[in-house]
Amino acid sequence: MYKIQRFFDGSENTIIRKSDNTFIPRNDGNMDYQQFVNDIYENGIGIVEGADYVGVTTYTEARRAEYPPIADQLDKIYHEGIDAWKADIKVIKDKYPKTQVGITSIAPIPDWVNTALFDKQKMEYIRAKERLALPELSVGVKDEDGNWEIKPEPLYVYDIDTRNPLVMSDEEQRRVAQEVINNTPQEVINSVSN
Repeated sequence: MYKIQRFFDGSENTIIRKSDNTFIPRNDGNMDYQQFVNDIYENGIGIVEGADYVGVTTYTEARRAEYPPIADQLDKIYHEGIDAWKADIKVIKDKYPKTQVGITSIAPIPDWVNTALFDKQKMEYIRAKERLALPELSVGVKDEDGNWEIKPEPLYVYDIDTRNPLVMSDEEQRRVAQEVINNTPQEVINSVSN
């Protein structure tokens, strides 16, 4: 969905949205960048591909790196036959022909992408904790004298079959906030606690 762009100076501060080839600058004020951060928050880092780079390597080195271990190859021959093994090996040989000099590879994802995700997770965790700290509408809040500061909302309104929409909205918001907390990585929670 996204690809990091590497420039001639080696910097990797631009993102390409693959669906429409839009270049997105790494800028918190940019709406497309904000959407990028939201997308990696919702879908994970797996939707981001590192920058391309051309490494100088021989076809033999490239093939050797992709061939399965010899024990796995022998196991393949034993269980599936020589033709199945040849088919697997041919895919690798075709991928790296003998005429190839440089190989385009994918660089690892830059650290700033992980930092952007971490910061978003932290912000959403704090927001969820704040939401759960608010009083429950169905329970209300009493002060130390036993007087209601916030009276509980009735669970049902109009008739016995209609649940109070305010209570239902409160319960849904709490459910979503709890889900955010449950899905927040421990290292993010620890950074908030410290």
